[in-house]
This record gives sequence, structure tokens and C-alpha cells, in this order.
Amino acid sequence: MSTGRAVSLTVYGGLLREELAFFRAVDSALSKGLVPERAELSAVYPKGTPEEAVKASREAFGSAALSENIAVSGESVSFSEKQHISAFTVAISGRFEGTYGTPEAPKALPGQALLLTRFPGDTGAMLFLQERREFLSGIFSSSFLRPVSDNREQLSSSKDAAIFRRHGAAMQDVSEGGILRALWEFSKNAGCGFSVDLTGIPMHQETIEIAEALGLDPYALYSSGCMLAAVSDGNAVLRELHASGIPAERIGVIRGDKKKLLLHDEEERHLDRPKPDPVYILENFG
Repeated sequence: MSTGRAVSLTVYGGLLREELAFFRAVDSALSKGLVPERAELSAVYPKGTPEEAVKASREAFGSAALSENIAVSGESVSFSEKQHISAFTVAISGRFEGTYGTPEAPKALPGQALLLTRFPGDTGAMLFLQERREFLSGIFSSSFLRPVSDNREQLSSSKDAAIFRRHGAAMQDVSEGGILRALWEFSKNAGCGFSVDLTGIPMHQETIEIAEALGLDPYALYSSGCMLAAVSDGNAVLRELHASGIPAERIGVIRGDKKKLLLHDEEERHLDRPKPDPVYILENFG
């Protein structure tokens, strides 16, 4: 086993900012085959932030780390007059298993199945619901919106990644920019192409309808907790994921060329370079 580190910088305001910063860093580490063991937090707050707010942030971060059995090995807090919204830098360290973290790390190969766990877009829908609740409540019932409000428990992909590691999968975490950006990054990093059926991507109906009501692309919405992976025996891996209670679907296949193809019914198009995640239009999201 070898040691490694994955670092992720996130700038959040509003709902779940500490948890999203933490899980984004963890998911990035997991996608590289790292088994996270320790987390370090560096937080910069606007000058004048109340001590109670800083304490609440640190407790939220600590609770997220505890939920993943990851030790908080360091914390630093500072204040800046130039900072208008809290900024969190999270560093994750741990160990690599097998060939992960080496030049012989698993790579995506032509013909492999492309699997996706959980439901993309849910995190983005939750963030938009927080800020646009009055507008959305005028369209949808509270019972329809409730699952979106309660999906914060789906932010972790550690169990998903553990199964993918056992099968020697090449992985890509799904976060900012949703599943479309994840597919783009996966293809770029792996040097491979793919064919993906958009109709096969699992999405909650609530997320789709919230996105449509706001004029957003649900496939481009923030998607914490989802993991994309290329595996040789897609059916066997799917069975193991489902047996562990993890929602997962086969959404496509790895190609031998570098074409990034999206299929929808009988139409086929190339994936364009993804645009910034729409969450950045939110007032409380920096």
C-alpha cells in the first residue's frame, strides 16, 4: 500500500456548505482509488463572522468526518475583509490499495460497461429548493418537494467506491456540473470515448421537474454522492451494488475511439464542453 492525498477547494454559502466541501474532497479522493483516513480543514470567513457561526461550521464539518470514520487531523480558521462568503479548503489523505496510485492503476478499456451510482442532480435540486422555495412551492406541493429536502444523507459514495475498487474499476466522482461534466472529465482523464444513453441515467422525478420549472438542465446539476465507473463485468458489479443497497445503473459503454456520444431515443449527438454548474447563479452560493 502507498500513501496519497487529494485536495479540493470549494466555496459555499447556505445549505450544507461544510458537508459539501467535505464530501467533494472525499469523493475526489475515492475516485482516484484512495481510501480516506484523515481530513484537514482550512476555512476563511468574512471579517465579522460571529463566533457561534464559526463554531457551528466546525461542528458540521466534524460531524461529516465522523459519519465517514475519517479523523480530522487539522483545522485552521482565518478572517478576511475581502471575503464575502465563507471559503473551505479540504485536504484528504489516506492509503492506496492494490495498483491504485501507481502508473499501473486501472484504466478504462474499450467495451467496458459504464456504471453510475445513485441519482445525479439531487444535490443541485436541493440547493435551488433552498433559495427558490417560495417560487417552487407555488408550483409543487410540499409533499412532492419533501424528498428533495431530505436527500442530504445521499452525499457519500464511499461504499460505492469500495465495491468498484474490488473490481479494479476506473472511477470519476460526479459533483459540480453534474453527470455531463463527469462524463467529460472521465473521457479526458482516461483518454477514451463513450456512448451513453441519456434515457438510462437514473434521475428522481422531483429533480427533473424542479430543473424544468427553473429552466435548468438536470444533467448539469450538482450531483454529490454519485460515482461513475468503467468495469469489465457490468452485470456482476451491478448485482453487488444492488445487494449492498446502492442504486446503480449501466448507462453506456467505453469506446475504442475518443468520441463522446450521447444517445436519446433515436437521436445521437456529441457531448460539448460542459458549461459552469447553474448553482453559481444562486445568491448564497459563491
